[in-house]
Amino acid sequence: MLAPAGKIFNGTDQRDPLRQALERHNEFPPRQTAGRLFSVACVSLEITQRCNLDCTLCYLSSRAEMAKDVPLPVLFDRIDTIASHYGAGTSVQISGGDPTLRKVEDLESLCRHIRKCGMRSCLMTNGIKASRSMLEQLALAGLDDIAFHVDLTQERKGHTTEVSLNSIRKEYIQRAQNLGLRILFNTTLYEGNIKELPALARFFREHSENISLISFQMQADTGRGVLRERDNVVTRDRVVESLSSGFSTPLDFDAVSVGHSECNRYTTLLCAGGDVLQVLDNRSLIEDTITTLEASDARDRAYLDPWVQALRLLRQRPRLVARLLTESAGWLWKLRRGIFRSGKRPHRMSILIHNFMDASKLDRARCESCVFMVATENGPLSMCVHNAERDQHVFTPALMQTSDGPRWWDAESGELAASRPQAELVQEVLIPFKRLKGRMRAEASAIRQTRVN
Repeated sequence: MLAPAGKIFNGTDQRDPLRQALERHNEFPPRQTAGRLFSVACVSLEITQRCNLDCTLCYLSSRAEMAKDVPLPVLFDRIDTIASHYGAGTSVQISGGDPTLRKVEDLESLCRHIRKCGMRSCLMTNGIKASRSMLEQLALAGLDDIAFHVDLTQERKGHTTEVSLNSIRKEYIQRAQNLGLRILFNTTLYEGNIKELPALARFFREHSENISLISFQMQADTGRGVLRERDNVVTRDRVVESLSSGFSTPLDFDAVSVGHSECNRYTTLLCAGGDVLQVLDNRSLIEDTITTLEASDARDRAYLDPWVQALRLLRQRPRLVARLLTESAGWLWKLRRGIFRSGKRPHRMSILIHNFMDASKLDRARCESCVFMVATENGPLSMCVHNAERDQHVFTPALMQTSDGPRWWDAESGELAASRPQAELVQEVLIPFKRLKGRMRAEASAIRQTRVN
């Protein structure tokens, strides 16, 4: 469907490939931020295929966990490739599997290297092994964000509702508080929990002062999970309505665009003392601000220090700054009760809705316009394409430099060779039952039960 982008991008503006793809597919309206304000939203750096859960909706393949953990030199090379493609400020998601199953020293090294390249690091985890001490170590090593994935698809023992999982979410917030980390939460939405979304939104509203972003991934038929294609119960309109109900305010997910309109929907709120305010409502001001920021030098544009941006805007567009200040004063006035109640300044919390594609229904326009990429041996690749072709990319031999010269690392054996090994997928019959997950484990269990009967 779509080839990896290659290891080196030689263009003059790292926003160009994304901008051109969005323009080609008529997805570049005036309030489109992708290709204007950033060259990519984030890049996933998968450091392990191992996981300590068996989610009913999982993007990993049935054979993925047969792959050995990617060596640090290969990961460092992929981080350098991300930097060469997308530039400073890019968000690199340290993911898997669950990355906390690797040594904390490995995670620290990755955080340092990402910081050295001028990019942001985000640890994507189910939180089971992400202890306070681990997060303290990683924060000192340069970790910027911690994203906890918690939902019913994980089938955590003793929890049968999303509301009951709030005890885990509270614990995770406490673990990560006061470490200088942005706290994020991910939730997979499916028929089993969509009815609880308003209640979950109320939880996030009550704890909004500690949370910087919440994202919701709608069920997709990809990977090894036993749940497959979603029905008409989970729709983007229902998600928006449910979130608006839980936050007790209409949420506008159309004020700005973040990539392809069929893939992502975004909004942001100001929060204080449990009160929330929708701030993306002045569309002419949004367009003017995006246009002004788009003109920034691509080499230092992404995720600049906000004070640097403010001074630049003041110098270049003083009238725009005056409009922004007037708008901000109005926000503060509307949130005055919450500010007084909490005694703290307002906190921004963003909301993302991701509509990932089924593996068998990839759309070229959406893949080419992707803002969520995965680092592979052959360069960044659309996340949906990677999930649909996971084994092909996970088991591709990787070239790494050693003291003995260049060597090829084989993901299946974990061994190094002087010549490039043939990538052969692990055969289903070779996987021990205890290592099976998802559909393969369910099918094997059914066969076992049949034999017993």
